[in-house]
Amino acid sequence: MVRSQKLHQSVRGHGTGFTVLECLIVICILAILLIQGVPALRDYGLRQRMSASMHALHSHLAMARNEAVRLNSDVLACPGKPAGGCRTDSYWDHGWFVFEDRNGDRVFQDSEQVLAAEPGLASITIRSSSGRRFVRFVPNGSAPGSNGSISFCDLRGPVAARKLVISNLGRMRREPWPALALNLCPPGANAAP
Repeated sequence: MVRSQKLHQSVRGHGTGFTVLECLIVICILAILLIQGVPALRDYGLRQRMSASMHALHSHLAMARNEAVRLNSDVLACPGKPAGGCRTDSYWDHGWFVFEDRNGDRVFQDSEQVLAAEPGLASITIRSSSGRRFVRFVPNGSAPGSNGSISFCDLRGPVAARKLVISNLGRMRREPWPALALNLCPPGANAAP
């Protein structure tokens, strides 16, 4: 009996530890914070990925325009990879590259210089308008043809879609595109191979 009293007094005297109720309250508070924080963190990550992919393509197109003027030659940016050449569709989310089109045939040959390349991007759907599956800059820095737009969409859908618009003069601007058609912004990115 004396021994149990001493043990009881030493535990009460230190006063360390948590009760089960205190632990449950802390766990509930952490669960609430986690439930609130995970979607916001996911949206933040998607926004950053969208911004990074738009910036990468925008900077490669700006570099292509500058190189066309500097080299006094046509420079093309197209979806695809240098090993396989330009894609025949308008799917930029599987990568793109920029090359000097020395002979003006708008087809990449091994003898032509690759100026930049970007690998495929996960979780982002990037499509150009059907009439402009590649972007060509001529020696005066313009991009002849109709104005082109390249759409960017992620798992958030059309409400968060953006577009990169390329004018005939070769100037580019970024805009929101909440009216993007669902077929250009499919659920789940990278729908095509």
